[in-house]
Amino acid sequence: MTSRSVAVVGGGILGLTAAYRLAKAGISVAVYERSTDLGGLVGSFDFDGRRVDRFYHVILPTDDRVRGLATELGLGDRFRFRPTGVGFYDDGRLFSMNSLREFLSFPLIPLHDRVRLGAFVARCQLKSTYDDLDQIPIERWLRRQCGRRMVESLWRPLLDSKFDGHFEDLPATYLWARTRRMSKTRDSSGREIMGWLEGGYETLIDALAARIKELGGEIHAGTAVDRVVAADGRAVGIVVDGAFHKFDYVVATLVPPQATRLLPDELLEQAPPDNCRYLGVVCLLLRLRRSVSPYYTLNITDRRVPLTTIVETTHVVDPEHAGGTLVYAAKYVEPLHEDLVRPAEEVEQDYLRHVRTIFPDLADDDILGTIVQRARIVEPVHPLGGARRLPEMFAISGLALASTVHVYPENVNGQAVIGVADRVAGGVLERLPEERRAAA
Repeated sequence: MTSRSVAVVGGGILGLTAAYRLAKAGISVAVYERSTDLGGLVGSFDFDGRRVDRFYHVILPTDDRVRGLATELGLGDRFRFRPTGVGFYDDGRLFSMNSLREFLSFPLIPLHDRVRLGAFVARCQLKSTYDDLDQIPIERWLRRQCGRRMVESLWRPLLDSKFDGHFEDLPATYLWARTRRMSKTRDSSGREIMGWLEGGYETLIDALAARIKELGGEIHAGTAVDRVVAADGRAVGIVVDGAFHKFDYVVATLVPPQATRLLPDELLEQAPPDNCRYLGVVCLLLRLRRSVSPYYTLNITDRRVPLTTIVETTHVVDPEHAGGTLVYAAKYVEPLHEDLVRPAEEVEQDYLRHVRTIFPDLADDDILGTIVQRARIVEPVHPLGGARRLPEMFAISGLALASTVHVYPENVNGQAVIGVADRVAGGVLERLPEERRAAA
């Protein structure tokens, strides 16, 4: 090899951003993605002749990494931001919380508790560090901050639906980080401002892939990596379709349960422990003739409806692009949940029934199309003390293990994942000269 070379395993936004950063620095990069489509969880698919997001995503005005990367790629003028609504479904009714007046009159929470909730949000905004929250169970913290009644009526149902009933080991950092992120998006009236990159994240993914190729890199979609190859305790390349490809460095962007399957024993014994558990998601996507929800996001605190949320993305996404109104009825589940393997027809019937419980006027002729989308692993869950147990990206010579498990204390989103990509690319660039000498 006459130039330094890096293999990137995984063609999601993390892998492609890292590959782009490396290619800009003059590194010869090759990206390998098992799926025929790039993008991973932020990818798109053909839904009755229209390209739509596989799962729902949103970009906030404060997402400077996303907007900065898009601007580098010539897409900076293609963001569209709009005020959106947030609602709650409880006791068979819809409730809105989109202005100070609605907050002050919000019927699910007594007045005294609403004051405490406002103070809680303000404290989260003012608190810039999280070290003391990392080892505090989230429910204990919420009881102290918001009171028992609010925990029982609001927070416990929301946590139960998000974490599939298992949140006893969740640190307070989760809600602190989410509250800080979302509170920065509200305008003077209290409404949240959310955005969309025209064409969805697919636009960014396509631009990244094109720029990598322009810089001399390779993109291998529909190409699974069989294994990482080791020599003398370091990674020296990969095997694809039975053929060995030598690289100076390998970057695996898969989560640990997937990445470690590629490692030979001599590298596996060097891999850092995985302290996370994981959430999957099951989502019924509907294309409708008309809007059914006045909200972009509907939080479900009525646990008689076993969904996590209903998101009508066309409050932000252009309905003409989507070919109608897009509604995602999502349930976050643990990786062994039966809905991940049940026949899609059964899941569709059940989830559609839940949607109609909330929106009983949804008629058959309103529905233009439906499809069930599922993923066994979409988000790591860091248990108590997670900050001290984040896995080392560069524990193995010649190999970087970088994935969404390195998103902490932020919640997983495009903004945070691009931050991980920038970190791993910078770390590889620092190590490449040394690694190259070691391999010589």
